[in-house]
Amino acid sequence: MKKLLFALLFVALVFPLFAAGEAETAQYPKEPVQVIIPYAPGGGSDILTRAIMKYIDMPKPLVAINIDGAAGMIGAMSAYNSPNKGYHILAHNPMDVVSYSLSGQTNIELWDKLETICFVVDDFNVVSTNKQSGWTSIEEVIAYAKANPGKIKWGMSGSQTVNAADTVRVVEALGLTDYVTLVPYDGGAASKTALMGNHIQMETNSSADIRTSVASGDTIPLIVISSYRAKALPDVPTTLEMGINVTTSKPRGYYAPPGTPQEAIDYLANAMEKVVENPEFVATVESLGLEAHFVDGPTGHKMVSEWVEELLPVYKQLSVGR
Repeated sequence: MKKLLFALLFVALVFPLFAAGEAETAQYPKEPVQVIIPYAPGGGSDILTRAIMKYIDMPKPLVAINIDGAAGMIGAMSAYNSPNKGYHILAHNPMDVVSYSLSGQTNIELWDKLETICFVVDDFNVVSTNKQSGWTSIEEVIAYAKANPGKIKWGMSGSQTVNAADTVRVVEALGLTDYVTLVPYDGGAASKTALMGNHIQMETNSSADIRTSVASGDTIPLIVISSYRAKALPDVPTTLEMGINVTTSKPRGYYAPPGTPQEAIDYLANAMEKVVENPEFVATVESLGLEAHFVDGPTGHKMVSEWVEELLPVYKQLSVGR
């Protein structure tokens, strides 16, 4: 009888604790979730996040917080240092996150230390020329460059970015290292303007940044740096098709501060996956030159870690002479 009474007392005391724990999980989120966007309003991560906010189904809203500066690093560090309760997350391009540590801007490997929630869209680095050049294929570029050493100026975003690293690798694979001059610009918009003004004759830029100039015919895309063709540029061959083993795409996704509860991460990832499955969202991002593509956190982290191994020697090369 005493054993029975003890068992009943144990259940009476402990069961409410389990029930309370389940209720806590079920109630997430209990307050708005702040999304740190590490750029000024109007950029790719900002536009994407506001599209996510429109279509996501959550009991509490996502709230966009723009923290601009240092090519996104200030916002990334702000997210890294934010409370890890599930109410602060970061919208970012993981390849930019990678560049902060590989370029030596920070000794914190943010791409690894931040919790990867998910990636939701793909962007692509694209090798392009302008209509003034008259080139319509990369073979024509190679022939001209070798016949006219130093005449081609090739623009890229920054000098310590993944865009720059991909440019160096593609130029090397094409055998043009000694024939073209690489010119770093402060972002894709500046590079595109220089290309259209013929200050440079080639550039590596994102498909989202060049979508309007491609549509107008001012920019001529020649190669997509990817393992598969971009829907926005279905007729443009990929690096892989051309035998160039450079396939780092530019996913855009979401991170959480280190130590954020797994329940919160899973909840946000599931909610965002449903958004990516929404046909209206798919059409919206495609109109921006992006491609809806959901990748869960563990898969995304593994994918990026493999890219880091590929990029590390290139960054060492880029750092020479700094």
